[in-house]
Amino acid sequence: MLSVVIIGLNLRPLLTSATPLLPILKAQLRLAPLIVSLLTALPVFMMGVMALLAKPLLRAFSPTQLVSGGLLVLMGSCLWRWHLDSGATLLFSALLGGAGIGIIQAVMPAIIRQRFLRVAAVTGLWSGAIMGGGGVAAAVSPWLAQQLDWRLALTAWAMLAAFARMAWSLHRHPQVATTTDDVTAPRDRAPWLLGFYFGAINGGYASAIAWLPDSYQQLGWSAQQGGSLLALLTVGQVVGAIVLPLLARGIDRRPLLWLALALQLFGFSGLLLAPLVQPWIWALSAGIGLGGAFPLCLVLALDQQPSPERGARRVALMQGFGFILAGIMPFATGLMHTFSGSYTLGWGWHVLLIVALILMTTRFAPATEARQVAVA
Repeated sequence: MLSVVIIGLNLRPLLTSATPLLPILKAQLRLAPLIVSLLTALPVFMMGVMALLAKPLLRAFSPTQLVSGGLLVLMGSCLWRWHLDSGATLLFSALLGGAGIGIIQAVMPAIIRQRFLRVAAVTGLWSGAIMGGGGVAAAVSPWLAQQLDWRLALTAWAMLAAFARMAWSLHRHPQVATTTDDVTAPRDRAPWLLGFYFGAINGGYASAIAWLPDSYQQLGWSAQQGGSLLALLTVGQVVGAIVLPLLARGIDRRPLLWLALALQLFGFSGLLLAPLVQPWIWALSAGIGLGGAFPLCLVLALDQQPSPERGARRVALMQGFGFILAGIMPFATGLMHTFSGSYTLGWGWHVLLIVALILMTTRFAPATEARQVAVA
């Protein structure tokens, strides 16, 4: 359990350590607006690509080996940032790190399901660790840049990855029989529906970590204040990721998903309509909603599956399509800012998307899910 949490802490600092430092990075590396938009979009996109490649990877390596390899790739991407001298090298580190994160995220839900009895609770803890690591990086990186060096602020997270790799190697891993058969039938449309749902929710998170600090720096805040606001959003995510799955009762996930989406709607509406009126409340509300929805989506994908293998395949498809979609959203939000000069359009389209997701949640009634499994 401890090694799972430590690994989870590593999966967001690559993204959240850079966004509060955007003014420094723009000045030092002369970043074009397109590169800034891709800084979060590329690694999230790569998470989706690696999830879709999970099946061939599992033919060649065990889940334990893939987690170890993913941590090494992630550590290498952080170390690469010590030598940053252009926007291209920064994007390469983001792309490489996204691949490492994607490998780990693709196999860890199946590992959790195989090794733990309380899947929803452990998935929530895993998700909380992911978001908690992102919050720590968002808060600490501006301080490191101010006290030491901006390159060190980006590179320091390699030490956390090295510690996770050591903890994972010391942990005893039971041998678990796996199969790479295509156990998701072509007629099972649920993974694609879930993929859009999962991607839209994670797109809100990706846009928040990419642009929330910068949007407030444009309103006169410092880099440290913007990073602290992003850290508060991730504190909310940790709370939501741990608490909401623990509240799950029965097999109907919709009430908690509606609650998570309502909190997101409240938070993003505040960012859109009154960004300087209690911004801490907007960030915390959006964070709790985003954090709670993430593990609930993973559990929803695993619900009512006849075998762990089919559940893992369903999650991989959901994450693959979902993260590719999520990677597009911060890029689109950045383009809207480039053309309009403000973040109003960006936050506005996320508000509309959340309303659509609230309506879409009615599709996930347990009876409907059971019929889809039966048809497949």
